[in-house]
This record gives sequence, structure tokens and C-alpha cells, in this order.
Amino acid sequence: MTIHRDLDTLEQEGSIVRVRGGAKYIGGSSDHEPAYELRATKNKKAKETIAQKAVKLLSEGRAVFFDAGSTMMELALIVPDIPASIITNGPNIAMELAKRPNVTVNLCGGTLNRTNMILTGSAATEMVSRINIDIAFIVASGYSEEGGFTCGKEAEAFVKSEVIRKARTVAVLLDNSKIGAMLPFTFATMEDIDYLVTEAEVPEQTAEEAAKYGVTLL
Repeated sequence: MTIHRDLDTLEQEGSIVRVRGGAKYIGGSSDHEPAYELRATKNKKAKETIAQKAVKLLSEGRAVFFDAGSTMMELALIVPDIPASIITNGPNIAMELAKRPNVTVNLCGGTLNRTNMILTGSAATEMVSRINIDIAFIVASGYSEEGGFTCGKEAEAFVKSEVIRKARTVAVLLDNSKIGAMLPFTFATMEDIDYLVTEAEVPEQTAEEAAKYGVTLL
């Protein structure tokens, strides 16, 4: 029982992720975001619900951007095999999308952050600047009225901001546990997006902010 309690504590701290028969060490994260393996299991039901809502925004023949991250992986898992061109800065997202013969997959270059499986840097930003995006699906690590949509790494914020600048339509995928959180780098405000996709009804203040800027809540 003592060992189980210790493992529970380490998992809550983000140092390990529980696996069958034990635990796997994943270390800490300098940007105060939990490592990818832990995020992939945290709030999984909420992420699945968000993905089921977001996938309805997809249609054939569109140029689409998929952000990286565990919530985006849930969306990638249920993307239908339709003719579409999808660009992503998540190598694991690209590998999942590659299973669909009718989806053209484009992977950004850049520097890989092994903790969260995201490609960033000048190569990724430059590639995004040269493409057309019909609809972009973006994830955020936090949202607050004063800070907007935020993440923990400046390089990630640069890519997200450039994607939003290029996209006709922007959908932010955000589970409710992140509403009220504010990380160091802002990449967008409510005014910059078109859809906010969450697993449940958002707080009244957030709903009012969305209505103010004509953002559709899903």
C-alpha cells in the first residue's frame, strides 16, 4: 500500500505515468506543463468528447491544420478517410493520419520537443507562412480573460500565432479544466478565433466573452 501511495504521488507530480504492472518515469517539464505521456491519460474522456464535436467541422477538399498534443491525437484517431490535405507539427499526429489513404499528410519541419511531441522553430513557422489554411484546429494549455489562450513555450506560441494568422477559420480545442489557467505565452485572444470546442458548458464569464466576439461554442 505504501508503494501504491508513493506512485500516486509521483503521478500527480508529473514524474511518472502509471502503466500495467508498474510505472514509467517521464521526468519533469520546464514549462510547467505535464509531459505528453501524462497528458495523454489525463482528462481522456473530456478529450474524446471534444474530438467528437470537432470532427464535425471537417469536410472534403479542405486545407486543414492540426496542432500537436494529446487532445489533437484524439481527433486524429477519428478523422474519416476523406479527400483532404492536412498539415501538422505533430509527428505522432502525422503517423496516425497517414493510415488514411485519401488524406494527404504534410509534416512541418523544425526542432522536436520530445516532452510534448511538437515541432517548432523557424522551419515550422516558415512552412506555415507559405501555405493556405482553410480551417485550423489549435489546442491551448490555458485560457483566461486577461491572458487569452496561452501555452508554456515561446516557440510553440510563434507557430500557433502564425497558423491563426493564415487560417480562414480557427477552432480552439480546450477542456474545461484549463479555463482560468494562464501560462507564460499568449498566442491568441477570443477575438482571433471562430469556434471554442469544449467537453461541457463553459463558465458564464467565458460564454459572455465568446458571445462578445461572435465565437461559436461547441
